[in-house]
Amino acid sequence: MVKIGLKIPNDPDDIHSYTLEVLAELSKHVALTSKMQRKIKLIVMELVTNSIKHSTDPDALIRLTIDHPRLTIEKIDIGLQIRFTGKEQLPFQVADKNINVSFAENKSHDIEIIDQYRFKFVDNFKEDMNVENLPEHFGLYIITMASDGFEYQHNPELLENSFIVNLKL
Repeated sequence: MVKIGLKIPNDPDDIHSYTLEVLAELSKHVALTSKMQRKIKLIVMELVTNSIKHSTDPDALIRLTIDHPRLTIEKIDIGLQIRFTGKEQLPFQVADKNINVSFAENKSHDIEIIDQYRFKFVDNFKEDMNVENLPEHFGLYIITMASDGFEYQHNPELLENSFIVNLKL
């Protein structure tokens, strides 16, 4: 198992070079197809954009874990938990339930509640769409489509947010 931690830049102008740095670090440990490189690039760009836009943590980082045949990309930052526009909020009262939540008007996502502070993004349309044809600005939804699994977890004691992306290598 290989673990790599890379501090997230605070400047949007650094997103592209940071993404290339992530790919270079991964390439030292595992061969990546061009299709896998594109998925990783989309995921990292969206996670870093999310961090720059929503986190004030100067020590936010991307942690890469290679545990063949799985790659986990995790964005970790300290801050407020994720908020939805509707009545459903963390902590959830019921686990093992699928619900539709909104982060902003006209931007809804289906999620599966795992526990009080953790949920998995669900993609009901994955079979009908191809991530290769999407533009790179659909945020959390594009990460859901590009990954094999995408979860969010909040630790209320540490005020730590984790966006956890799993890919099969």
